[in-house]
Amino acid sequence: MTALLCGAAAAAIATAASASDEQAGTDVGEVVVTARRVEENIQEVPVAVTALSESAIKERGIVTTTDVMFAAPSVQMTTQFGRLSGGFSIRGLAGGTQTYYAEVPGGPTESAAPLYDVGSVQVLNGPQGTLFGRANTAGAVLVTPNRPKFNAFNGSFEVQQGNLGLSRITGVLNVPIMEDQLAMRLAVHRDHLDGYTKVLGSSQRLNENNSQEFRFSVDWRPGNGKFRNYAILDYYDVDQASGATSLSAINPTLAIYNLPANINAPNGLAAGTATFGSACNAAVTAGLSPNLTSCIDQRLRIAATLRPGLEAEYARIQAGGKDATRSVPGDPALDLSETLRKWTFVNQTEYDFGQVGFTTLTFRNIFGFQAAKGATGWDVDGLGGLIQSSVSVSQTSSYAFSVSAQQQGARAVFEAGPYQKIYTNETQLRGVVGDDLVSWSVGGFYQRTPAIRNLEGIRNLSRVFSGATVPTLGYNPSFPFGDGGRTTQRAVYGQATADISFIAPFLQGLHATGGLRKSWDKSEIFSRAVSTNLQTGAYVVGAQSRSFTKSDGYNSTLTLDAQVNDDLLLYGATRKGYRPGGINLVLNATGLPNYTPNYAPETVRDYELGSKFDFRTGGVRGRLNAALYRTEYSDIQRTFNASVNGITTTYIVNASAAVIKGAELQGQFVFGDWDLSANYAYADAKFTDWIGADPLALIRPGNPRCTPPLTTAICLIDLSDNPFPNISKHQGSVTLKYNLPVDQDWGEMSVQGTIYAQSRRYFSDAAARNIEQYGEAVRDALSQKAFERINLRADWKNIRGSRVSGAVFVNNLTDANYALTTITQLHSLGTSVSIYGEPRTYGMQLSYAFGQ
Repeated sequence: MTALLCGAAAAAIATAASASDEQAGTDVGEVVVTARRVEENIQEVPVAVTALSESAIKERGIVTTTDVMFAAPSVQMTTQFGRLSGGFSIRGLAGGTQTYYAEVPGGPTESAAPLYDVGSVQVLNGPQGTLFGRANTAGAVLVTPNRPKFNAFNGSFEVQQGNLGLSRITGVLNVPIMEDQLAMRLAVHRDHLDGYTKVLGSSQRLNENNSQEFRFSVDWRPGNGKFRNYAILDYYDVDQASGATSLSAINPTLAIYNLPANINAPNGLAAGTATFGSACNAAVTAGLSPNLTSCIDQRLRIAATLRPGLEAEYARIQAGGKDATRSVPGDPALDLSETLRKWTFVNQTEYDFGQVGFTTLTFRNIFGFQAAKGATGWDVDGLGGLIQSSVSVSQTSSYAFSVSAQQQGARAVFEAGPYQKIYTNETQLRGVVGDDLVSWSVGGFYQRTPAIRNLEGIRNLSRVFSGATVPTLGYNPSFPFGDGGRTTQRAVYGQATADISFIAPFLQGLHATGGLRKSWDKSEIFSRAVSTNLQTGAYVVGAQSRSFTKSDGYNSTLTLDAQVNDDLLLYGATRKGYRPGGINLVLNATGLPNYTPNYAPETVRDYELGSKFDFRTGGVRGRLNAALYRTEYSDIQRTFNASVNGITTTYIVNASAAVIKGAELQGQFVFGDWDLSANYAYADAKFTDWIGADPLALIRPGNPRCTPPLTTAICLIDLSDNPFPNISKHQGSVTLKYNLPVDQDWGEMSVQGTIYAQSRRYFSDAAARNIEQYGEAVRDALSQKAFERINLRADWKNIRGSRVSGAVFVNNLTDANYALTTITQLHSLGTSVSIYGEPRTYGMQLSYAFGQ
């Protein structure tokens, strides 16, 4: 790995795939990006951008959103709740990245979401809030589906088949209806991969992919072409086995794992009464147990199975290595499945007024609507639910509150409830003054998210310690019933780029860019308390409560770029990013470390110096782009996962401040029939200020580590020594492609290989605190150590001059077993688990293109 990264850094070359898909096999073609909401050559844009074309997406084996991290510097995929949750982390800022689909915020962030019939994927590093709809602090990922073509009746049909039941089928039909004026496009896709994690003792498999999608779009440009309307309707349907967790560390010292085996054991009745007395009193009163003694004995006998089960599974994992992590115990009490139904509608309207006074004027309106609902039942413990099973969805997911979970007796039942809906509208006015003297844009953005009202079920249930601590032996709710409300964001923004070349005539071009955005955010959420009908286990609606928060903030951009000559651009930029605060809706929050009912906005100030350089030396043509950055990160929003009194929940906290310094190198060499590309990112990230409650809730008032001021009830400690999560110090990839010199009558043949590598990446904000408490042995359970991933592919396009193309591929050649995330609850439940990425997959692809 070190050799790879050093080589990548020395060569300083990276992905530069043409988003216009016009790159010649012997040249570094022009890359068209929309990083500033207009089409521009990437080499003239003073922003660190990675652009992947449709062909590059296919050739690099990028089939889901997770795969983007293997092709773009400083990008990681973060996920915490299996294959239907996730989000991009750019330059270590998890949660502050906004994904756009056809310019509408809220694009595909599910870690298994397929990328099909996509014209390009662009990754913009650093805050992008002054030109893009939704405020963000980290960057933007732009997913652009292929638009209908006005004058070409054509289409394609593509099939992939491979191991693990791999089956991907894509059909595309493009139909021009009126020449140069009206066209439609239909794309359908099916994606299936058998689960790659076996359930011990059964034929069931977890970590499955099983989805169907379609996209219908219409492009209308009537008359003289000044007016244009582009509309998309997209549907994503998932029904599959849920994700799997693998046990990676244990803490068997918890008190519940060391109780007497039954009431007849020494101190059995006394210890059992102290631990389970409250739950058993309620159970006896409700008629769930005949008497207190038998109830306590029952709970002690359940508890006596926990530690042996925990230690046996951990021993199996440790002895079995990689193969053992791909099998887990089954859970007979919970349906381990997940569903998602997601509709997306986009309507882009544009009118070109031409010259209006001293400026050109173009009006654009981008309307978006999303409706999503889903639910996931999964075992969080890697033990078949022995320690923890859950019905839950990430709080940051687009359908988080659509889960409708209930309890019948001691069993959880769940389904997807009402659709979570999101409405967005962005209006822009753009223009150019003179001969590119000033390019300007002003606009407004509005987002409205109605809160779900569902008094039938709730969004999160969790069963811990086999239910021994609750009267029903079942599940505890973590969130209240949803009872309506809404969250809104309003914003106005403006940005202008001025040609100031007159002050530096020795340069080919000199531009100054300034942008400012003001955002106002407000959340008002109504909820209902939850109580349990102990006789039936059902959750009952209680009193209503109201939660409210509002915040406002600025995003800004200031950039100076110099076009030294046709081949070299130099730039410097400083940007400020703002991300709104929000509401933590949880039950029984007492004792949750660092919990607050409302969390504050987070802000980022970054500084970036960059260069973009094209060159030709003899028969070698190349591209070399570089960026140095410093990011100052304040009031960081982090997702905590904690369990108190047998109730597990997730919530968001503000974690003070951090500084991230780094470098990114991108470029490409083309020589003869060879094409070599690579990317490399270096990051030095650390917390600079974080005083908070002990994440393990072990350090109490009176401990010398407590920092003033303190009270008799609260102890704050210095947590800034924890490693910064969701970023690797080193990350990079190298791709080598060889175009076989065959006669054109045979078509186009090529072979290529890509190797990706990264250094250790931590997933927990409290990694150092856990290592301090539980020892160096848990480090690998809190992180993914350095690993490499290799993809190989051979293509034969237009076989023997036909419209048929084929390919064979191997993804993850060495079958690397790498974690996408960890969930660490050593202090509360005694477990730490990992969720792993896909193993080696291989297969073949055939496609047929027809029409013009």
